[in-house]
Amino acid sequence: MSEMNWLGTSYPSPDSLPPERWEKIGLSREQFLARYEAEVRERALRDLTAPKAGEPAPDFEIERLTAAGKRTGEMFRLSSTRGSPVALVFGSYT
Repeated sequence: MSEMNWLGTSYPSPDSLPPERWEKIGLSREQFLARYEAEVRERALRDLTAPKAGEPAPDFEIERLTAAGKRTGEMFRLSSTRGSPVALVFGSYT
């Protein structure tokens, strides 16, 4: 089994992960492996329906925030920008 093709995904095999990974969160090896496998399987199922590179993003509505991260009450809908370039940033700046 390739480390980069575990369960048909790009996630590494749990055997390639250092023991500190599960010891740090207080799990036995068996508990860690069971949890890791369940999470990888769940993500793999989500990946099947996720848009692929180059495909349109699904429409959504979200509340705009200020630069300081405070709520504004103003809503943004992706479809309202159709025909204009939009950058979607996922992640955390903390």
